[in-house]
Amino acid sequence: MNSNSGLFNKAVLMRVGLFIIVLTAAIGAGLYLGKLSVPQVPIAKPVQRAGAPVSPSGKEAGPAGDRDAASQEEVEVPLFLHVGGTGLEKWEIVEAQLALASGAGIRRFFASVSLDWMGSDDTEGEKGENVNSVLEKYLAADKNARVLVWVNLNPPVAWLEQHPEAAIMVNDTLQAYPSISSFLWLDTAHRLLEALIHEVESGPFGERVLGYGLSALREQRWMLTDEYDESEANTAGFRQWLERIYKTPETLKTAWQNEEVDFTTAAIPECPKSEAMVNAFWELPVRRPVVDFNRYCSERVADVLAGFASVTARVSTITPMILAPYGYTYEAMSASSGHYGLELLLESDITGFVSPVSYFDRGLGGAGGMMGAVDSLKVRGKTWYLLDDTRTGVERNEETGEFARIKGLRASDVYEVQCRNFSMALTYGLGLIWSDPSREGWLNDSEQWHQFKKLKEIYVKNAAVAVGQADQESKATLTVVVDEMSNCYLQSAEHTNSVLLQRGRDAALRTGLSTRFHLLRDVIDGISPPTPVYLFLNAFQLSAESRARLHARFALEQASVIWVYAPGYFGTAPEVENISATTGMDVAAFPEPTQSGSKYVLSGQYMKAGENFGNQELWSPLFYIQRNESVDFLATYTVDSEKGSVAIVTLPEGWTSLYMAEPEITPALLSTIVQLLEQPIYPNPEEGIFYDAFFAREPLIALHASRPGKRSLFLGRFCDVEDQLDPNIGWFGKETILMSLGTGETRLLSLGE
Repeated sequence: MNSNSGLFNKAVLMRVGLFIIVLTAAIGAGLYLGKLSVPQVPIAKPVQRAGAPVSPSGKEAGPAGDRDAASQEEVEVPLFLHVGGTGLEKWEIVEAQLALASGAGIRRFFASVSLDWMGSDDTEGEKGENVNSVLEKYLAADKNARVLVWVNLNPPVAWLEQHPEAAIMVNDTLQAYPSISSFLWLDTAHRLLEALIHEVESGPFGERVLGYGLSALREQRWMLTDEYDESEANTAGFRQWLERIYKTPETLKTAWQNEEVDFTTAAIPECPKSEAMVNAFWELPVRRPVVDFNRYCSERVADVLAGFASVTARVSTITPMILAPYGYTYEAMSASSGHYGLELLLESDITGFVSPVSYFDRGLGGAGGMMGAVDSLKVRGKTWYLLDDTRTGVERNEETGEFARIKGLRASDVYEVQCRNFSMALTYGLGLIWSDPSREGWLNDSEQWHQFKKLKEIYVKNAAVAVGQADQESKATLTVVVDEMSNCYLQSAEHTNSVLLQRGRDAALRTGLSTRFHLLRDVIDGISPPTPVYLFLNAFQLSAESRARLHARFALEQASVIWVYAPGYFGTAPEVENISATTGMDVAAFPEPTQSGSKYVLSGQYMKAGENFGNQELWSPLFYIQRNESVDFLATYTVDSEKGSVAIVTLPEGWTSLYMAEPEITPALLSTIVQLLEQPIYPNPEEGIFYDAFFAREPLIALHASRPGKRSLFLGRFCDVEDQLDPNIGWFGKETILMSLGTGETRLLSLGE
């Protein structure tokens, strides 16, 4: 902490006196809120002129009200306010929150608009808002505010009813969304989008526009309907895709095992009904049409989105931000959702992607993870934006019109969750969008914005670290790897992804490591930076070439690799031998559906010998490792102790392979494995094991307490430590720090020299 080094040269008496004051205050707060946070050595609050935050360039800026637009940009950080809905509906609710945001120094707003479908052709439609009238209302809140125009590309239902050939059709019933292969929708929407951009940038507020958000389909999040679109447009699109993939009718016939099919007769497969959850994958080649259709859905959605982004970049006279809500790879969605084409968009004109904080385990004490592979964007100079739509409990009294928080929900608990989300964003160099998604007034609370003002100041203070150093230069211990196209093979995608992806991601976030999140292709192509450990959650599809490239990389880096469930299972065909070739172990499959669940065979700090883990459900296929002299078992199945569920081997090329046939990885097991691989973990288990949510990119590390208790963090070097959320808390020249935290309490620590 270079800027605060002088603080630690205070007289001993002053330090002791300050310690007593802070300790007394902390105990009082703990009695009131059920929390306790006592530092070993408190530090005084840094001396800084009121209203003078420091920009990333190191220049001081004056109070918010004194800054003009140019000076404002010096300290601007990727923090936004989003109020859902469209145009000027419930405007009084929007206006109140804009005023609060402006007062807190948050001057970047999402302004949601619809295209003007009225008069788009000779048919009737719905007239969109006058976009400049909408922008005027948003920008009136602050003379220095900037807006991102969030565009709803969906046509109104009235237009779809007049043009049913452009709509999604399910069982001959029109749905309220356009078909992704409808050229009528695409041509019309492209034209209307061009007109809107021209209107915006030639209007009175063009210079205050940051860019555009592109949204469409279900929930305006580029998600397809659960039922398959059987429209003529989508059928034609699917056939064109098949021709591009298979090249010749003979190749298609072979893949589908159907001598009658060709590129003119291939039909969209019947939407599968709910089948037994025990079956993880579709049976091939019988279900190859379903696998292909799943892949088509994601690739087509990605193509459509890239097309809209290209139009935006071409027409815009500025250098626009172009955002889209897409890439929810870690969420448990159907394989046909269309959300597994992020890789295809990484080189597009899109500059950033938006997703809510994961809806899986997002409450107080939860991991609250990211929905997508955020570091795949970072290495390409793009930004992921977290949408914080935390339910605040602020509601409007219909009789009085006043806003208040519902009884029983503590504002302090809500703020701790928001602090966790902010800390995750800052640590990983992400943007953050505070959201009232339905114009209900969730953020209509002055105290909440008082806290957000502090958070912005923290982001400004650490912006250079968050935006720059957090990508290639920051070292990490673990790379979590996810593959989009492997989802196409899943019969029960929601269930399987919940076990493998969501719990795997959250296990990584709760282990206390510095972690990266990348797509599989980044690792194969060498785009992702090297890390000592890799965790492959769902690398089901690996060609022989991809497998060889991965092995060569691991040998070069002398890395340790953790494979989960079915790595490489799908090569040219689903074969257990592919898993053996991928992991370097002798792998076999149980002959029938078998219950997962395992028993650990060693004993360590995180897991004891005989301790059970795993989700204990029937799986088919379920794989096991066969015993031999070169392989060491870490766990065996509870249904058969002779069959290994987790094993490790050091291969002749020098890299270490650890295969986890058990589908569910837990924080305890991952912590055990990382410790076995002799990699550092920040939390010191000798003081207690908590598996807190943990985000680390030095010099920033953050944790969100899962339950109350005393924590010990081993930093790996002697350094000064300051809590960015409370600069009155800190440590001087420590290698290990101790903290007492209550459930949900958040610490955002900066490691100095």
